[in-house]
Amino acid sequence: MNLKASFSHILTLTLLLGVSACANRNTPSDVTVLPDLKTHTVEKTNNDQSEASDSASVEAEQNEKTLSYEAIDVIERIRKGFKFPELKSEHITQYEKWSTEHDSYLEGLFARGTPFLFHIVEEIEKRGLPMELALLPAIESAYKPDAVSRSNAGGLWQFIPSTGRHFGLRQDWWYDGRRDALLSTNAALDYLTQLNKRFDGDWFLTLAAYNAGQGTVARAIRTNKRKGRGTSYQKLPLRLETRRYVPKLIALKNVISNPEAYGVTLPFIESKPYFKVLELPGQIDLKKFAKDAGIEQAELRHLNAGFKRWATSPEGPHRLLIPINTDGDIEHAVAAAQRAVKIDYSTHKVLPGDSLSSIAHRYGVSVRALQKSNNLNGTNIRAGKNLMIPLSASRASKIADAANSNKRESAEHRRVVHHVRRGDTLWSIAKKYKVQVNNLLSWNNLSKNQILKLDQAVMVMTN
Repeated sequence: MNLKASFSHILTLTLLLGVSACANRNTPSDVTVLPDLKTHTVEKTNNDQSEASDSASVEAEQNEKTLSYEAIDVIERIRKGFKFPELKSEHITQYEKWSTEHDSYLEGLFARGTPFLFHIVEEIEKRGLPMELALLPAIESAYKPDAVSRSNAGGLWQFIPSTGRHFGLRQDWWYDGRRDALLSTNAALDYLTQLNKRFDGDWFLTLAAYNAGQGTVARAIRTNKRKGRGTSYQKLPLRLETRRYVPKLIALKNVISNPEAYGVTLPFIESKPYFKVLELPGQIDLKKFAKDAGIEQAELRHLNAGFKRWATSPEGPHRLLIPINTDGDIEHAVAAAQRAVKIDYSTHKVLPGDSLSSIAHRYGVSVRALQKSNNLNGTNIRAGKNLMIPLSASRASKIADAANSNKRESAEHRRVVHHVRRGDTLWSIAKKYKVQVNNLLSWNNLSKNQILKLDQAVMVMTN
């Protein structure tokens, strides 16, 4: 949609409603529209009629403001919330020129950002922060929730592992909280607020610290103070990447502030939630859920990039972000979640002679399921490694019973260490202790053809 035409339409609607489209940001709901930013109190009186009239008036006013906000798009909300002071830099001019000369850059940027921008804008407004921060993921990750940098920073907001953990973003084989759009946004805004407080409200120093580390910026400030130099962002002796970091953000801000001056047309992004949070019964297969719910796998992955594997994490969070549209996906998704079968797992330590097919047969699963659960491209496995075995609830119960039985049997055995003597073989040692050769191999992680060495310790479990 042409931006100039869209604003003409907005102005007309605003005049008809008799309320400014952007003057006041109060709305009645924090779910599908903007959260309250100011508190209105209705003066209580003993007159019930007056009180009812006041309430109706407030409700009507809030409904009008809701309509006003729906008449503008997310980019306009971002534009209206800009608070940073002006910054001049040759780098800004360079990035402005580059951004406007590469049409696909802005187009791709906002296409990827559309699912997340409404939520990010909502969270920023709740905290009363500058709306320039909504553009930070554009600089950090180009709004790619699964982005990973050379320094192993990850997610929309590009947390390094240690900082992510510090702000409560769990990272394991199944799940990476840095790639979780909900949790990482809260963590990033917490971090930025903390940094801004440390640097006395200076947002340029705040962003420099977000990029280079607060210790690096603090040391640069101390260095300049000792030398009698200025301590503003542009005066500090920071690395080139950090000196260009803020100009990248300001360049994008300038283009958004006045797109017509730069000869670009920005997309219209509706000012309403893009996704809904769907609670899950437990760990589920993402591919199966997507098919059952009628949601494109790629979109489900994009919205839920925190889940790194083929299924959600057994440790949670047990929820999915699902797109809201006119195709009835919400109803399908809710039904699919209710039908989802919880996945349980067992672990199997690979023994010499094991193969994926033999392990699959033993546990009653497919080879493909083993490959997916363990991120295997082929069928090669190594002795001593642990495999995760996906199981149905009933099968998991049987495995647990068998494991308890094995523990009881193990408790009835005594561990003996046999030191290899001249002439010993696996067969002779097994015969001596009245055990099976295969058991010796398993207990000691040995292969059948392995040559024993003198005085080698061989563990034996005896009755």
